[in-house]
Amino acid sequence: MSAEIAFEETVRRIVEVAPGLHHAGTFSARALDAIVRHAQRRRIRHSVETGAGASTLLLSHLSAHHTVFAVDMGGSITNVKGSPLLRPSAVAFVEGPTQQTLPRYEFPAKLDLALIDGPHGYPFADLEYYYIYPHLDTGALLIIDDIQIPSVHNLFAFLKSDAMFRLDEVVKTTAFFTRTDAPTFDPLGDGWPEQKYNTTPLARYAWRQRILGLWPQWARTGMERLRQRMTPKAGSAGVKIVVPSAGESVGAAGKASGTAVLPAGSSLWVLVHRKGLDGWWLQGGGAVEVNDGRWEVMVAYGESRDTGYDFEIAALIVGPATHELWTGCVERVPRTGPLQPVRIPAVAYVHGEAYRTVKKHRHF
Repeated sequence: MSAEIAFEETVRRIVEVAPGLHHAGTFSARALDAIVRHAQRRRIRHSVETGAGASTLLLSHLSAHHTVFAVDMGGSITNVKGSPLLRPSAVAFVEGPTQQTLPRYEFPAKLDLALIDGPHGYPFADLEYYYIYPHLDTGALLIIDDIQIPSVHNLFAFLKSDAMFRLDEVVKTTAFFTRTDAPTFDPLGDGWPEQKYNTTPLARYAWRQRILGLWPQWARTGMERLRQRMTPKAGSAGVKIVVPSAGESVGAAGKASGTAVLPAGSSLWVLVHRKGLDGWWLQGGGAVEVNDGRWEVMVAYGESRDTGYDFEIAALIVGPATHELWTGCVERVPRTGPLQPVRIPAVAYVHGEAYRTVKKHRHF
């Protein structure tokens, strides 16, 4: 009997005995055939699976080195180990809850195949994915079983949208993905905006922000100022920008000045940013002194690449909490490097504000 015929007969026998291996459910015949079909398109040197059963028997013949993370639920491990259809020399069993065994396991090599079919309670499928995905080689096969279960379907939905994976096929409730050549998402970082799954906020929570996003900046600023005037504030406060004038052409840097009345415990800060960008840059190296109701500070208008753009100056009267936060940002510069942009506090925490738009002129 040829090796090919022998393998086909082995697969047939595995499919036959699959329902009797354990009582926790098993792959359908179609899903087992799909595992063979997808796996044979690759060279499977190292593979892993969570859970044990007919797939373990199958992968012992498809992989040179297969590792199983599972508990002996319903006799799954006992029956698999005792089956004459297992190729034991190719399989290593790591017994115990995957919630404990996977975090401690040191993967010796990149994976060419991974099957996630362990505990299905939330967030255990996600947890298994977290500890497995950094080890998947380009072109590796990732199989997710039982995607009809909502907690597992969440993972399936994420993988469908992620740049690291391509959905190849869904067979009943088993999904087959191929690992693309996209860079591995940093497992110790938090670059969630880089993930396509997160690019569109849920409408039921973000509809207000979407509507506001349709308004031009001048309308949003006007509404914020109106809300501020209608909100009672302790003590009188006011600030104006006199220099530069509105629409004035400016260079790389220049003086900004104006008038201000500061309530007790408040501080004046001047910030600048290129219009259209969220972040603002603190100016003057700290809070701006107000003497006899007047203030003056040197401000910088971005870098050379920003010539030709509109810049906005903000003079803000803020309370102690914001003052301490921004003072800390400035004081940390010698240790942490260049000053980073900040965000303007919510209207309720700004006691007075003035804005002025200028244009950074081009150099010919």
